[in-house]
Amino acid sequence: MALTDEEKNKIIEEEKLRLKIRLKYEQKSSGLSGVLSSICPGLGQIYNGQFWKATFIGLSIIISIVLLSLGITFWVKGVPQKGEKVSITEEKQVEMTEEGVVIEEEVEKNKGKKEEKRESKPKSPYILTILGVIGLCYTWNYAVKDAIKTSQKLNEQAIKEL
Repeated sequence: MALTDEEKNKIIEEEKLRLKIRLKYEQKSSGLSGVLSSICPGLGQIYNGQFWKATFIGLSIIISIVLLSLGITFWVKGVPQKGEKVSITEEKQVEMTEEGVVIEEEVEKNKGKKEEKRESKPKSPYILTILGVIGLCYTWNYAVKDAIKTSQKLNEQAIKEL
């Protein structure tokens, strides 16, 4: 049985409609992938199906946050020097005589030593802080731009395949 021209045109129109519907549901929204990566770097890559890239971006963000927090912590509390004991609490032991009088000479000597140590702080906390901030900004920016570009490329490939 041969198809008439009318039936062929009807089938062609139905196929075109199916292709449009299929393209609509298979396309990735570049706006959505950009917003997802803006909220949490790597979510846009997961939306686009790039799980390894999302893992790499997530690890980069975690490393940057650790560097930043270490830098800020060392900046505020000071960097421990070699041989210096690090304590979480700043409790000071005060020596007293048997009568209960505080010996102030040693307290003043200890204050002088601590001031000297603080003056000779290495600059590594600043470097850690700067590296953390640069890493966060660069990785976040890369994640958003890459998610948008990748979704656009995926859409172009889907159109070419059809």
